[in-house]
Amino acid sequence: MAQAKLDDSPAGDGQRLSPELLKVTGVVLLGMLLMQLDGTMVSIALDKFVRELSVPVSTVQWVMTAYLLALMAGMPVAGWAADRFGTRTMWNVSLAAFLVGSLLCGVADSIWTLIAARVLQGLGGGMMVPVGQAMLIQLSGVERRARLVSLMAVPALIGPTLGPVLGGVIVDHLSWRWMFFVNLPIGLVAFLVASRAMPNIRARSGAALDVLGVALLVPGLVAVVYGFSAAPSTGFDGAGAIVPLAVGAVLVAAFALHASRPNIDALVSMRMFRYRGFATSSALLLLSGLTMGAGYVDPLFLQQVHAESASGTGLLLVATGVGSALASLVMGKAFNRLGPRKVGLAGLACALLGRFLFTQFDAGTGHLVILVAMFATGVGLGMMVLSMTTALYIGLPPDQIARAASGSRIFQQVGLSAGTAVIGVVLQFQLAAHGSAGGTAGLARAYDNTFWWSVGFLALAVVPTLLLPTTVLGAKTGPKTGPKTGPEPGKESGRELGKEPGQAADVPRPRES
Repeated sequence: MAQAKLDDSPAGDGQRLSPELLKVTGVVLLGMLLMQLDGTMVSIALDKFVRELSVPVSTVQWVMTAYLLALMAGMPVAGWAADRFGTRTMWNVSLAAFLVGSLLCGVADSIWTLIAARVLQGLGGGMMVPVGQAMLIQLSGVERRARLVSLMAVPALIGPTLGPVLGGVIVDHLSWRWMFFVNLPIGLVAFLVASRAMPNIRARSGAALDVLGVALLVPGLVAVVYGFSAAPSTGFDGAGAIVPLAVGAVLVAAFALHASRPNIDALVSMRMFRYRGFATSSALLLLSGLTMGAGYVDPLFLQQVHAESASGTGLLLVATGVGSALASLVMGKAFNRLGPRKVGLAGLACALLGRFLFTQFDAGTGHLVILVAMFATGVGLGMMVLSMTTALYIGLPPDQIARAASGSRIFQQVGLSAGTAVIGVVLQFQLAAHGSAGGTAGLARAYDNTFWWSVGFLALAVVPTLLLPTTVLGAKTGPKTGPKTGPEPGKESGRELGKEPGQAADVPRPRES
């Protein structure tokens, strides 16, 4: 069994990534980008589904909702599965489920077969991201961690921006089925490369599945996300939202009590909250998710108030993704010197500036101002995501990294769902109050009042950002190598993979025991 070398000391020239590590990183990022694009492209095709499959809008919404619920169901077990069966095994299983689901979506002949195929896609995608993230974190070592996190952030930040644009092109010029078929050749290449290049890291062997934890956490999270998904149409006082939210909250609280007990190998251990980096980063992931979820009204403003076309809206939204990607890549090189707190505060300031500019928009706002606001928001969120994701693992024992990766995705996804639900309900109230008789000016005022909520979500992030660790390199991160499960990997004929004797290997050569 391959074993990662968790090297916290500089190797070579510090943050440099070896060719082997870059290959593994490329495969993981490709899978993450496929999942992100697929999750956002489909929203463009909902009207096509209504017309071609002859179903009402209320039924078509389940194409999105089923995928989202399946994503949430897959996340909690991803960390345990990676620990139990190995990262390469679970990555390939997750990617295979996603690709089979994509194929079935493309050939679906009814709305219900399409929804079922989306469930399979979501289960694969829900496990894929935390498994890939945990693998790269364990391979990186502290010196290279920020660089890898900055690369991992790119698909999550640009996928929601590019997805609708790419989806619009496919829907306008090809069949909607190609939104799913396009995943197949790219995903197959990633699958084949992963089978040869990825190490199969197991942080522990023989760990039993926390069955009670699964029974509490998975349906609890699914119920919470479903409640948030229903809230924009029923309101938070409607039974369709309040019942699943209440049931989900009770189940999640019961899981928290269960996972706090000693000697429990929980899916997400509450003992990880003793680590300052994990606790503060989890709060920030939730709050940043709220802000990102609230961003779904941005294209609505551009189309309804600013009278932009669909393609014009997509081009303006690209500024957010470009800002996020540039900030992550540039700050990844300087992150070790500046530390999580400074980078996080600078990002928070940029994001607050960007979202404040949104509150001043009206029908006559120039394109340059809109681009500046979106770019500033993207830069800020990119820096925040880099800071909180890197700080998440500071001080954690190596055998908790996979579980922490699952936990981080859960917090962010719940935040996204809650942000979308809250901002949707707020916008409905604002439109009812100002948009019905106020013309374009009334619409603009309704959206501006709604944008203030995203400013408020970011303002809540000030305190946890101030509590982030000040440094990465000076923190204790546990043993430099994980638990031994066999011969030290990456050594062949007295040499480590790609290194002269005495140098640390970035990526061990996979070896089965």
